[in-house]
Amino acid sequence: MKQYSLRARILFMASILMLVFFSITAAILDSAFGNALKAAEQEKLQLHILSLISSAEQQGNRLDIPAYQQEPRFNETSSGLYGYVLNRSGVELWRSRSALTISPNSARPQRPGRSTFEIDNSFVGLEFFVATYGTVEESDGKDFRYTFVVMEDSIAYVNAISSYRTELWLWLAVVAILLLGMQHVLLSRGLRPLHDLAQELKDIEQGNIDALSGNYPSELSRLTGNLNRLIDSERKQRTRYHQRMGDLAHSLKTPLAVLSNAANEPTHDLTTIVREQSQRMNQIVRYQLQRAVVSQQVTGITRVNILEHTLQIKNALDKVYRDKAVMCEIRINQHSHFQGDQADLLEMLGNLMDNAYKYGAGEVKVSVVEDEQQLQLIIEDNGVGIEESARAQISQRGARLDTQEQGQGIGMAVVVDVIKGYQGNMTIEDSDMLGAKFTIAFPKQHY
Repeated sequence: MKQYSLRARILFMASILMLVFFSITAAILDSAFGNALKAAEQEKLQLHILSLISSAEQQGNRLDIPAYQQEPRFNETSSGLYGYVLNRSGVELWRSRSALTISPNSARPQRPGRSTFEIDNSFVGLEFFVATYGTVEESDGKDFRYTFVVMEDSIAYVNAISSYRTELWLWLAVVAILLLGMQHVLLSRGLRPLHDLAQELKDIEQGNIDALSGNYPSELSRLTGNLNRLIDSERKQRTRYHQRMGDLAHSLKTPLAVLSNAANEPTHDLTTIVREQSQRMNQIVRYQLQRAVVSQQVTGITRVNILEHTLQIKNALDKVYRDKAVMCEIRINQHSHFQGDQADLLEMLGNLMDNAYKYGAGEVKVSVVEDEQQLQLIIEDNGVGIEESARAQISQRGARLDTQEQGQGIGMAVVVDVIKGYQGNMTIEDSDMLGAKFTIAFPKQHY
């Protein structure tokens, strides 16, 4: 189906409405003009009747009317204006010299003082306006009733109507063309913001610009604002997908390493290791896919035992870093709970403990300190530590201080993302063990 522009559709509808409006207007004006002409014709014929009455004189039983009248058309044959006088019986007593061959077919005797005006269509190919007026004359004590009749053909009326209609439609057409031209100009100006909006959306699709500009009328500002928010949300969602896929790859490193080590050094508990790590990988995949489609705001709260999951991570890391023989000290009360998602806790502890195992010198300590205001997760190691100038860098996605080790540099960024979701904060200090000390604090009021 052929598509038409909004401007073309509006102009088409405006043209239809304008045609209907002007047709109704023309009909009303034509009717008003025709009625005005008929009223003028009636008044004119009544004046001719008064002229005839003034020229008539009652002489005994006879009414004398001059053959020649002051109105020249009464004296010219077939002039189009005709005069008659009828008695009370309707018998014609007098006719003007112009009415030699035409009789007043529709005229009837009228009571004194009564007048009529009508159109006579009884003549073939021609119609007449007919006016009558009844009078009474007194002579020798007798009353004589007469009806004066004046007829005029409608040729002048028809010509006037035709001329008026021609001029009316001509001017209406001119006005319509001017209005359509003005509408075209106004629509071009009025729809310009929509054209600009469409162009900017096209530029966004092509990557030329990042967002819609704010140079739009107030009627469109809400629309453009919503579109900008939608575009920004879609862009963030796409970025979040990319990040979460990287997070997924990073999170799978530890369980894959455990499986790899178990495969290289088969033991009697290989089946158990495979089952545990495959379950862990399945949880990681579900967790990261969920984070890819939702915002970072925490929507559900559960009580997660910190000691239980810390021991689970320790056992996995002991297998991964078996060659380093890391001594991991756990100082966590068995009743300590994290109010949040289990996967979030595993993500934070897993990344931080993995770094402690990897960069420490064989000693790691994980502890929990809590009071009425906050819960603190503390991970320490006895490695070389982190310089103060570099502590802000390691939480950035893709940033790595140690370029000798394999990795994507996103583990700490994932931890920071999770912490923000719980309105917590993380600090990096020097540990009493001479390495790095990571402290994650969660406010209790968040719970």
